[in-house]
Amino acid sequence: MFFDKINKYPKSLRNSIIEGMFNSIMVGGALTFVVPFAIFLGANSLEVGVLTAVPALFAAWIQLGSIKLLSFYKKRKSAIIMMVALQALSWLLIALIPFIFPTGQVFWLILITTAGTIVGAICSPLWQSWMRSITPSEIMGEYFGARNALAGAVVFGVMMIAGLWLQLFDNSFLLYAFCGIFALSFIGRALSAFFFTKMDEPEVVLPKEKISFLHFVKQMGQDNFGHVVLLGMLINFSLATIGPFLSIYLLKTLGLSNDYILYTLIIAASTLSSILAMPYWGRIVDKFGYIKLIRATTLLMILHPLALIFIRDPMWLVPLELLNGVILSGFTMGLANFIYEAFPDEKIIKYASYQSALFGTATFLGTMFAGALLIFTINLPILTDTFYVVCLIAVAYRIIVHVVMRNKIKEIHLAERIRTERVAISMLTMAPITQPLLSHVVPLLSTAENATVNGVKRVEGATIRGLTKAERAAIYEMKRVEELAEKEISAIKKRAKERRAAKAKKKA
Repeated sequence: MFFDKINKYPKSLRNSIIEGMFNSIMVGGALTFVVPFAIFLGANSLEVGVLTAVPALFAAWIQLGSIKLLSFYKKRKSAIIMMVALQALSWLLIALIPFIFPTGQVFWLILITTAGTIVGAICSPLWQSWMRSITPSEIMGEYFGARNALAGAVVFGVMMIAGLWLQLFDNSFLLYAFCGIFALSFIGRALSAFFFTKMDEPEVVLPKEKISFLHFVKQMGQDNFGHVVLLGMLINFSLATIGPFLSIYLLKTLGLSNDYILYTLIIAASTLSSILAMPYWGRIVDKFGYIKLIRATTLLMILHPLALIFIRDPMWLVPLELLNGVILSGFTMGLANFIYEAFPDEKIIKYASYQSALFGTATFLGTMFAGALLIFTINLPILTDTFYVVCLIAVAYRIIVHVVMRNKIKEIHLAERIRTERVAISMLTMAPITQPLLSHVVPLLSTAENATVNGVKRVEGATIRGLTKAERAAIYEMKRVEELAEKEISAIKKRAKERRAAKAKKKA
């Protein structure tokens, strides 16, 4: 089944899927557990905020130099392989921090994480340009849906294994367990770099005209593409106020530092639902376009921080994160594919770097805003923790963003029409998860049902043949009477309908 999913794509796209799966070892391992590792080393809320925000900020703005990086290496492929290899090395260095630096370990963790994030991010616009050049637009949604689903499956698997791995060790050996996760992430990212070497690269077209960053920012409020980037910035700010601090809330406030399995289940739930939902969203954007999906997801994003205020039992956070994963995967799929299609071919590297810089800045500001609030102790009715106050602010903010931006973006994809409410209801009923599962279960049920019906018919036939002639005649007569009664009822309904139509005609 796995090979059926990827073999239908050209060689480069197949290797990109495999590359993404090895990259997901790093995502499910190092990127997921770097914050718990920082907390283990003694980091406070502000330091966790810095660990999340500073790498995002530097990574965002370093992407403006992606054109210069391409000018130096001449080919996107060479530049990406070198930067990815350096990022892999950064995780090996992080695994060695406790053994190299006896003091200031949180500082070195922030520094090396920032350096690794920078070298990984500077080639991101080049990767976007490369993938745009080798992916046909008519299968873009389907392909990235499949690629993201398979990569997400690896993320989920690695997260669960890593969580179980941490649970097996007591505090005296927990340090070595964390180091093992970072060492595994080094191997995964190194293999990711290897599979980039297996991909073909078309010749890159650089923009002839220079597009300044200031000009790009000025036109954001004037055209469709600018509105999409602005919406992405606003949503990234909002997500950054909650996401980085959810780990602190779970580990410290809810006391899951002694239960890494439940912690991992909660964190991994959104990844699992994203895996299952991505192919569904890929088909949706190919058929119905991007805008209705973006509108529906920005509306439903309000639910996550609102529910976090009232749900205090960690077990109930698992279904909440499942729903949140469906919503976020839909938004990511809609926004990313919109941007891919809206980029002019010759300007994609420059535009992608500008967009990433703005998104990263929004993430930095959102993280620092929430981190600054979390320093204070706030205890109000219902809002018994500062984290709940941050969630309430996020709810109000997301409502404003949805109301202001919902009609600003226009569809660019030739697509069938669908109502936003229908997309929203599909998410609330978990259709992106249940439909793919039912598509596999229903054929099995149908087969079993047919076998049962055929068996019943055979039993009925055998039973009837065993009856006397008079008994069989009585059964057939009963069936004939039932059929006549049904026909008579249908005729009465038809005549009543005709009389009502005649009366209505006379009145007219």
